[in-house]
Amino acid sequence: MPLKYFLAPAFFILCILVGVDVSAQDTNIYLKTSPVPERLRPFSDPATLSLLATAADGKPMASGWLNLRLEAPRPIFFSTDFPLAEGSILTEMRLPLRAGKAEWRYNFPIRGEYRLFVELLAPDGSQSSEMFAIEVREHSSKWLILAAFMLGLLGVGVLAGRIFTRPVSKGAGALAALFSASLFFALSSSTAFAQAGAVKPIARLEIDSPSAGKVARIRWVLDADGGNAGRGALLSLAITHIEKKMTVFAVDKILVEGEFSMNFHFVDGAEHRVSARAELPGGKALRSEQVVSVSAVEPPASAMLPALGLFLTMITLGLGAGRWSRCHTTPS
Repeated sequence: MPLKYFLAPAFFILCILVGVDVSAQDTNIYLKTSPVPERLRPFSDPATLSLLATAADGKPMASGWLNLRLEAPRPIFFSTDFPLAEGSILTEMRLPLRAGKAEWRYNFPIRGEYRLFVELLAPDGSQSSEMFAIEVREHSSKWLILAAFMLGLLGVGVLAGRIFTRPVSKGAGALAALFSASLFFALSSSTAFAQAGAVKPIARLEIDSPSAGKVARIRWVLDADGGNAGRGALLSLAITHIEKKMTVFAVDKILVEGEFSMNFHFVDGAEHRVSARAELPGGKALRSEQVVSVSAVEPPASAMLPALGLFLTMITLGLGAGRWSRCHTTPS
């Protein structure tokens, strides 16, 4: 059979393959944070995260949906203020696109590199995905405090090594006991630091019993008997840490059809206020609010072992240095 009979089908298949590949690259997703990643700090002011979806020609997509999942980092050595949050899923939600853009605010709880997984659902049914890495640096003051604490442990070890190298007087023994008590208090303090209803009947909030270490379901519903279920509403939802008076999550005026749900990880075992405000057609506004108490969970011992091991190493080095300096002191 002549070769030309095979060329046409092969060319047709090639065009289809190339066309599929091009359509997969028709959309682009961009992430912007405010402040910029270099200025992000854990458990500080909430950052604004903005996603922009554009077509191949660079124009923002008129509509569509974004499925979002934010995962927390897992530090290599030192644990963070919230060990149960490390490596966990922090938020899962779906946001609508408005002029190609979706935006929300979030308070990153710990240091490290977060991963934001984004899945774009276009109006024509096509899908594309992207993963963004967001680096959050620790407060510089905490590293300074850690350095001062370790130097203090080293100094305690040196003094204890010099004292216990030879028989000591009662006064020196009392001084060593005082330093030992101070050391115990310091270690205890560092360990403790590491552990460290609807207003309107027409709308309601449904929240699973939250517990530190796992996500809870948050659901806002517009009741059917109010005559507004299934109608479009602009929903603003915020989660506030009551004790610290700090916003940990917020979305403003997202378009919903009678219901909005998300998975959220309450990393701190404290009371939080979940508040929602919906603007309905005709200028009517509905408010819902609920205070939830997050159950605290004891962090695993493995989260404290690396730090305690380092602290004991500093004391041991200090003891060795103290004994060496005493043994090599020239007698007067």
